[in-house]
Amino acid sequence: MTWYKETGWLFLFIILLLSVSGCASALSWQSFPDSIENERSVYVINHGWHAGLILPYESLVGLPHIEETLGYSQYYEFGWGDADFYQAEKITSGVPLKAILWPTDSVLQVVSVLTYPHAHFPHSEMVEVRLSRQGLGRLVDYISASFYRDLDSQFVVLGRGIYKNSHFFKATGGYQLTNNCNTWVAEALERSGVPVSSFLTLTSDGVMQQTKNAVLEYECCMR
Repeated sequence: MTWYKETGWLFLFIILLLSVSGCASALSWQSFPDSIENERSVYVINHGWHAGLILPYESLVGLPHIEETLGYSQYYEFGWGDADFYQAEKITSGVPLKAILWPTDSVLQVVSVLTYPHAHFPHSEMVEVRLSRQGLGRLVDYISASFYRDLDSQFVVLGRGIYKNSHFFKATGGYQLTNNCNTWVAEALERSGVPVSSFLTLTSDGVMQQTKNAVLEYECCMR
């Protein structure tokens, strides 16, 4: 029996889960700035299968290892995912199947974004999210906690990433179907006070739709 026939039940299960993911969140904004001047922008980017977060350099004072590894950049993109799948030069059927069925090791890919995010990724869907200083701080704390640290509290660099000016770092947490790259982005936003739910948010489309809804609510409330 071929591989896709053997795993047909699995993909049926995934489709059923995806059909309920990305639903409207009952959460509310917890990171409104006290003024327009106190707004800080971050970006949620859709790469197709997975979403990522783009943060400005000045927000990452608690992550000096990033500049040490990649050099100075106006922005950095962060993406979390399965260690084997994310770093694989050639994808075989066993790699995504293992990442779906069992919790696996994870990595963070950090990309140096040398210019304005929309100019750096002109063909990617992107949503700007404005946060209070406190909300941005909580977002950075979440990203920081996702990096694995060695006994000297140093980040563990694994090698160059899949994009120019990018690197992989060893990450914390186990990757699996219900805790994937898009769930990670959704939880990061949720922790920062954005009304996005990470529960069963398994697709990049689910992340983007919830983020767009949150931005619309934000613009309404700030008027």
